[in-house]
Amino acid sequence: MRYMTTGEAARLCGVGINTVKRWIQKGELKRVITPGGHWRILEHEFQQFLKTHDMEPLQPRLKPLYKVLLIEDDQAMCSLIEGALELAAFDIQFDVANDGYTGLMKLGAMQPDLLILDIMLPEINGLELMQRIRSSDSCSNPRILVITGAGDRRIVKRALEKAAPDALIFKPFTTKMLIDCIEQQMNAVPLHSRCSM
Repeated sequence: MRYMTTGEAARLCGVGINTVKRWIQKGELKRVITPGGHWRILEHEFQQFLKTHDMEPLQPRLKPLYKVLLIEDDQAMCSLIEGALELAAFDIQFDVANDGYTGLMKLGAMQPDLLILDIMLPEINGLELMQRIRSSDSCSNPRILVITGAGDRRIVKRALEKAAPDALIFKPFTTKMLIDCIEQQMNAVPLHSRCSM
């Protein structure tokens, strides 16, 4: 069972996101709501909608699917990042962990292409997580984007130099900064590691 974002449905239909939201509000297209409050559409419901309205998707469904794992304990930040991922120009399978220990387990199961990581986490902090990932012999070697609100940036930067994330964003940041950074990291994912739908 695969869920689509409203942005993905809009791109496939050649319409704006607001048009897709109007279809949902009129009851023409069914949706579910994520714990973060975002709308998702079951792929088979979308296919049924296309058939009912005699529409053809604008692009083939066989394209890269990027797997993104977010490890963050702040629910507001989780919602903000999930919203940014919806606006990014990629098909994304997304999951969240709210502490380092759960994140480590999900990392092994999911094998994400991109890991978005907070530094200050319960259980295992972000710096230790990166050290474990970088020193592991497992096949999972995701791009790592660190988001931090640490006050003394010099201390954090020194610690991060050793941990070697692929990208770093300090809070506060704009949604555009975040989307640009996410897209840059996804474009750097090797083609052979991407999953096709």
